Amino acid sequence: MAGIEIDIVIAPEGEGKDKVYSISSIQAPNVVTQGNTLEQAKARLREALELYFEEMPEAREALITIEKEENLPLISRMLL
Repeated sequence: MAGIEIDIVIAPEGEGKDKVYSISSIQAPNVVTQGNTLEQAKARLREALELYFEEMPEAREALITIEKEENLPLISRMLL
């Protein structure tokens, strides 16, 4: 997957020895994994995304063709 930058979302869950990090990509929202450390979570997401794009090359191609900034996903925060 060299040469493609993706946006990731990392959500810590649990506390102490039960703490894990859930991680996903905004561009491939159905690909979600976890790790006991940030490094492990990122490594697992990389592997999961490589497998995903291997099975769905058109999804990878769609990421490469995004050229205009207005077509990029937006990330924001809102207080309710």
